[in-house]
Amino acid sequence: KATASVFEFFFDAVFLLEFLLRLLSAPSKKRYISDPLNWADMLCALGLPCRIAFVSGSGFFNSQVRRTSDWNLGEVGLLFLLPLIRLMKLLRYFESIPLLIDACYKSFEALPLLTYIMALITFWSATGIYLVESRGSVPSMQHSLWLSLVTMTTVGYGDYYPTSIAGYFIVSVLTIVSVLFLALPVGIIGNEFTSCWQQRTRVLLLTRAQKCLAKWGYSASDVKILFEFMDVDGDGNLNLNEFMELFHQMRIGTTMDSAVDLFQMFDDDQSGTIEYDEFLRHIFPEEYVKGTQKGMSIQLSRSRVVEALQHLDEMRTSD
Repeated sequence: KATASVFEFFFDAVFLLEFLLRLLSAPSKKRYISDPLNWADMLCALGLPCRIAFVSGSGFFNSQVRRTSDWNLGEVGLLFLLPLIRLMKLLRYFESIPLLIDACYKSFEALPLLTYIMALITFWSATGIYLVESRGSVPSMQHSLWLSLVTMTTVGYGDYYPTSIAGYFIVSVLTIVSVLFLALPVGIIGNEFTSCWQQRTRVLLLTRAQKCLAKWGYSASDVKILFEFMDVDGDGNLNLNEFMELFHQMRIGTTMDSAVDLFQMFDDDQSGTIEYDEFLRHIFPEEYVKGTQKGMSIQLSRSRVVEALQHLDEMRTSD
């Protein structure tokens, strides 16, 4: 036990040292702390202070989780939660994580409606089961909801089940409807992930470039200055050589093949050169939208829309 404690203190010290080195070497401390992928580093760094506080007999860490529990907060945190958080540190090494997040984000638009329909099916079926079944097979409405949920998810624990003919009929219909219904959200998420996976090269390259720019603290205005400085011939565009030199000077850290792929991706009109607006639209899309809005006359657009609506009303009145 003493040897295990020494190893635990050693690993806690290693994780704390790793976090401090990462924080000190980060070009932008604010960006490093605000990145969710780095939060696991910060939580792992708390292992050593928490273990010292637990060993020293801190009242907070030695308080029980529940009155009936034999575990206290320190044991739960250090023995169960901390190893899981350390395992989450590996997320930063999986570049395909943004693809899964992007697929789930694009699927959220359809999920509220599907969740609402699922709730309707669950409550209607639970009500029907509760009304037709005896209290011996389904003691309460809560048990009926539980039976409906495990039936919809095709789990079927078997702890509660119908015993009447009407109950069997309701559960059978619920099973068939659930199999057909649950295929909808799975198909939507799967289709979005397939679409994102087909564009994985583009998404991963853009994400890598955006992260590198954010890590070194480059903003849209900084990139514009560098863009104009690297435009040697002064034509307002960057050719492939100028683009690759720009990425090299900005310490983006991409390979030559990746830089060529990015250049072809940014060159929307396939002219062989990249304008600043094309570069900004891909790397800083929010800044590009803001700049586009500034260049538009919103007041003029509003007045024209009002005139058009008034003209439409006059035409309807004359008819």
